[in-house]
Parts: sequence; structure tokens; C-alpha cells
Amino acid sequence: MTRLSSVDSSRNVDHAYDQYLIAHDAEAIAAVKQHQDQLKKSNVKFGRFPIPSFLKAHFITPKQEKLVKSITDFFHSILNTVTSLYFAEPTLSPQFQFTDAQKELIAIDPGLSRSVVIFRLDGFLEGESVKWLELNCDSPSGMGYGDTLEGLFFKTPFLKDFFEEHQCKQSERAQKLLSGLLSAYEEFGGYENPQIALLDWKTVRTKPELEVLKQFFESKGYKATIADPAEVKFKGGKLYQGNFKIDLIYRRVTTVELADRHEDVQDLIKAYRERAVCLVNPLRAQIASDKTVLSILTNPSYQRLFSARENEHIKAHLPWTRRVIDAENFYGGHKNYLIDFLKDEKESLVLKPAFNYGGRDVMIGAESNDEDWNAAIGRALKENWVVQELVGQPKITVPVVINQKLDFEYKKAGISIFAADGKYAGGLSRLSEETVINVSRKGGLIPVVASEEVVNR
Repeated sequence: MTRLSSVDSSRNVDHAYDQYLIAHDAEAIAAVKQHQDQLKKSNVKFGRFPIPSFLKAHFITPKQEKLVKSITDFFHSILNTVTSLYFAEPTLSPQFQFTDAQKELIAIDPGLSRSVVIFRLDGFLEGESVKWLELNCDSPSGMGYGDTLEGLFFKTPFLKDFFEEHQCKQSERAQKLLSGLLSAYEEFGGYENPQIALLDWKTVRTKPELEVLKQFFESKGYKATIADPAEVKFKGGKLYQGNFKIDLIYRRVTTVELADRHEDVQDLIKAYRERAVCLVNPLRAQIASDKTVLSILTNPSYQRLFSARENEHIKAHLPWTRRVIDAENFYGGHKNYLIDFLKDEKESLVLKPAFNYGGRDVMIGAESNDEDWNAAIGRALKENWVVQELVGQPKITVPVVINQKLDFEYKKAGISIFAADGKYAGGLSRLSEETVINVSRKGGLIPVVASEEVVNR
């Protein structure tokens, strides 16, 4: 914990926000408590439990917002290019270790020119430097949570003057998601208002977020339902959830999960194969979500496949990443014996599965003892893992109330930027005391909020 000293509040909006709370500490204490009460009543839940959050935003400056918008533009192109090259460039597809069932789903033509319509970039933003550690393209989540948290934040009465002074603005993530879905549906050939299904297993713990998005779609005049992939039925050339005809699917179930349970989801797959339904993202978005893509994008051998500007963005914003079986040939341009390399460079490396989510099995060399690191190397050599350079993590202060007094805690902060239809769609910041930051590992969330003040971190 730390009590912030009084420093020139014009230095940056993040610091100015903390100073504003200190200057209005009685109101701030009441607001922090009220925020926690409202959070418990909201749909910002993981299963039955509220996702931790704070009366704070990850403030970004106009320059930072311009940066992430530019990155969004270029990565929309990069991710769709690499997905297309999987089918066109003979040297690429062998690098992905997809199962036969996954390959079968990926091969289905979705009837769209883009495989990646909606995506989320996860990484670290500090000043005007940003590195993306993961490219979530298959079934990105979080937009509903982001809008809900941002709504709670902006409805805090005593912060109204602060928001006006610093020209803070809301992002409307759900609206941008809906616009992206409708754009894809129009390209697909849809011409009437679609009936929308939000698709995921009925047992998932992120269902509260789907409820947020369903309610938003309905508020905009679209009929919507939450559907389980194993319960939809293909009949008469149409896909149904009960009596609800589905025209457009916002897919949250992963391609890997559908492949693993392919016997249970045959009606869905048949409707998709016959283009009886518009599925967003298409199943081949799994290609761009696999961490093998980072290995390809950061490998100089493949620069020829991308434009000069795209290569600039790749070099500036992606950390060095390799499939473990390839790593000894590339790190720093020197050829090393693989196991020695992984052991010698332990302090600067991260090991993780090529496809996983929720931060599972991520090993940080600098935070692992030799025994655990060596065990991870053993798994990485046998399974489909990547090795990635360790990227430094910025920290952010969050307000807390301890013994009826206002205080502040430091949290490690990762940023997640959403894109829909190639356009920036707002963001979330993931907070934790751990290096691996994820909601499923008890991490917290706050909204990313753009302002007109300069942030120096």
C-alpha cells in the first residue's frame, strides 16, 4: 500500500485522478464502497462471483489512442493476410500442429472475405511503446464487461467534474461489436434484420457477459438468444435454437472446443458448411489465434509476405517468439543448442502452449525455480509450445479503502484492445499482483478510457 504524495497534478491524467480522490477523500471513500456494491449487482461476473474491479480506469492519451487505432488498422490486415497465407503459402501450414478435426473445421469456406472480423490484442502499453503478447482472434471476449465497468465508472456522481475537465470519453464497445457483426452479415448476403445467437456452452462461467451483450442487441431492435452449440438444430435449411431461427452467430465457443466435441455439434457444422448461417468469427480465425502466428510474424524469413508498413508494426509491437522446436536457430541471430539456450536465457524467456487461454501453463523463467523451469522445457519439447522474450510490465495505482481511510495499491497492468470490422473498439485493462494476468487466475478488470491529458508512465 502507498499513500501518494502531493505532486503537480498537471503531470498526467492518471496522477491527476489519484490526486482528485485524495482532495475529495470523504466522497472518494463513499464512492469506492458504492462502486463495490454496484459491482456485486452487475453482470461483471465469472460464474457466480464478481470479477474484481476498482474505481479507476486505465487512462490513455490522444497519442496513445492514435497509436492503438493505427495498430488496429494494420493488425486487421496482418491477421487476415496470415490466415489466407495458411492456404496459399506451402511453407506455412506445416508449422501449425492442428488435429485432423481442427483442420477439417478450418478448411470450411465461411462465405466471407475476412476470417478475422473481431479480435483482441493483449499486451503492455507504457508511454508510446506497446507490445502485444497474444493475438486473440478465435473467440475474443470482454466487450460486454468493458462497457458495464465503464458505465459504472462514468455514473459516479462526484467524478463528473473530473471527467469534464479531462475530457474523458466512453468507447461503446458493444455498439462497435454489433456494427462489425452486421457488416459481416451484409457481406455474407444477409438483407433483413438478422436474428442473432450468442454461441457458447451453457456451462461457461462468462455467461453473464453474454447476457449483457444480448440485452444490448435487443435494445437496438435485434432479436437475440444465447445458444449452446450442442443444442442448435439444422432443419429445413435453417439453424434453430428451439423455435428461434438463427441468421447470425456471434461465436464465443472456440474452434478447438468444437473440434473436440465434433460429434455433439454436427447440426451447427452442417449449417455452417452449407452457409445457412453467418458465423463470426469464422472457424478459420483459429489460425490467427494460434501463438505459432507470432513465431511466423517475428521471423525475418517471412517479411516478404507483408508490406513495408506491416513489417514496421510487426517489428515494433510483437516480442520475439518461436516454436520451441525452432528456437535454437533464431534467438539473437545465433545458433544454439536448444536445451542449453532455454536454460541459459531463463531469466529473459517465457514458455507457453501455442494454443491455450486463461493464462494456463504459462511459465515465466525469471519467476520459476530451476526444477519447474526444466520440467516446463521437458513439456515444451514434447508438446506444441512457443518460447517468447519476456516483456516488462507497467504498474498502475488503484484506490482502496482500508480501516475507513483512502489508500492506494499498485497492480501490474496488461492492456487488451478490441477491434471490430478493422476499427478500434475500446479496451480493458487486466490487473493483478502476478505476472500472468488473467481473470480466470483471479485478476481484475478496469475499463480503458481515452482522455485529452498527457500520461507519462
